[in-house]
Amino acid sequence: MQQGFYIYRNNIYYGSYREEQVSGYQNVSLSSPERIMTAHQFNKEDRAVRFWENHHLLEPEYADLQAMICKMQSFMNLSVKEDIDFSAMEEKLGVPFPAELKLVYAAIADHEEYFANAEHFLPLNEIYVEQGIIVFFKKKRTPIVGYEIESGRLAQYYKREWHVERSGFCCYQFCVGRMLTIALENKPVFKKGRCKGTFVTTLNIERELSNFCNENYHLLSEFNVYGIAVMYSDEKLIAWIRSNGFYADIHAGATDESHLEAFGTHLGQITWK
Repeated sequence: MQQGFYIYRNNIYYGSYREEQVSGYQNVSLSSPERIMTAHQFNKEDRAVRFWENHHLLEPEYADLQAMICKMQSFMNLSVKEDIDFSAMEEKLGVPFPAELKLVYAAIADHEEYFANAEHFLPLNEIYVEQGIIVFFKKKRTPIVGYEIESGRLAQYYKREWHVERSGFCCYQFCVGRMLTIALENKPVFKKGRCKGTFVTTLNIERELSNFCNENYHLLSEFNVYGIAVMYSDEKLIAWIRSNGFYADIHAGATDESHLEAFGTHLGQITWK
């Protein structure tokens, strides 16, 4: 692990990171003072590094994951347990269980929906290691992803092989994304739809949707995945909105049909299928 300055969400931090996962650099001195989130001294020559999208968990990402799970308890089935003992499983695996997976499993452990879908998290007693990958998520009986032990990155299983790409989700983002989609698909009412207008053409869907936040509708801003925004309501509605500048769609779940209709009206530019 390397010690140094790094960039997360356009802010500057100082801490540990994997040097082989660096994708670029920026001079720390070029950042505005409000963007510097560390008291560590720097000089004109110091550079902050950027990372590939799929990278080892950073300290501020761990804090964001904690914050997300805390918020998510208000609109989906989660109950964070602080007394889960992972030691027996770690002994069986022969490696420590990653910090982000400990947080995720502490939240979903008592809720069957996350383990019963066709695409599902594996129960703790079924998690296993193969080819240096901790396998924790499957579609029926086929692995989908795992955690690469050596690099701390998300590994994907396709064409009967494990692949670790630089782009796409990192491990905690994948987990939160699947927790959200499983939860919204298991709501009493679930709908898909197409987005129109500025929801399609925007280069930042989260920023565009921030205009529609109010005392009832909120953004899960810590999710921080380009092209995807998650909104939720005080009535436990969940909406997953994707936009790439050419196409945009929405998946949403709610406890009542009227909640989805009201949300669609509030946003406008939504056509439910």
